Amino acid sequence: MTSTVTVLLVETDELELRERVEQLLMDGYAVDAVAAAAEATVRLADRPDAVILCDEPQTIGLLRQLRAGEIPRADSRTPVLVVGVDDDSAAVRYYRAGADVAMPSESSGLLVAAGLEALVRRAGAPPTRVVRVGSLTVDQDARVAEVAGRAVKLTRLEFDLLATLASDPRRTFTRGELTREVWGYDADVAGPSRTVDSHAHRLRQKLDQAGAESMVQTVRGVGWRLTR
Repeated sequence: MTSTVTVLLVETDELELRERVEQLLMDGYAVDAVAAAAEATVRLADRPDAVILCDEPQTIGLLRQLRAGEIPRADSRTPVLVVGVDDDSAAVRYYRAGADVAMPSESSGLLVAAGLEALVRRAGAPPTRVVRVGSLTVDQDARVAEVAGRAVKLTRLEFDLLATLASDPRRTFTRGELTREVWGYDADVAGPSRTVDSHAHRLRQKLDQAGAESMVQTVRGVGWRLTR
């Protein structure tokens, strides 16, 4: 299964947030977007691969907390790119607080993406493999799924199916994609099978019983996806 680089985006302007999320998704990143620094302190515990901050008074405080190791479970070495820094004095403050890159407001999406790519590459850390969707947490390395902090007992294939769906919660996965990712064969070659249906049904039942009701959704005629 291919891991996706996860970016935590902190942007207080609603329009800017939507545009940056759209650009990051187009560039192939998974995005966790929040509009307040206080909420970001919680999301940093999921250890994103990089952080993009807007230039706001509260974000420099968030950056200082991160670098000082004051945010529980967060990685103080997480690469941080700040956008919207339009004067030298502000840039100096961010660099002294621990920013890796500070860019002005007029920076294009292409430039931001290139800077982000360079930071992640330079960090050399493997992409995070912990995904949180609503009350559900999927830790791919530990192979543990939890709902509201309580472990859900899954078979190997049920976990692999859940991990695949959780790798991109916004996406509907087709039967063919799931058979290739989870079972390792091409459904177009092997012919029709109800294997995915039966495993998705059992996975949905287990998550429902654990309190994550209706999280595995069947999109009729298309495939399956996770919902919050």
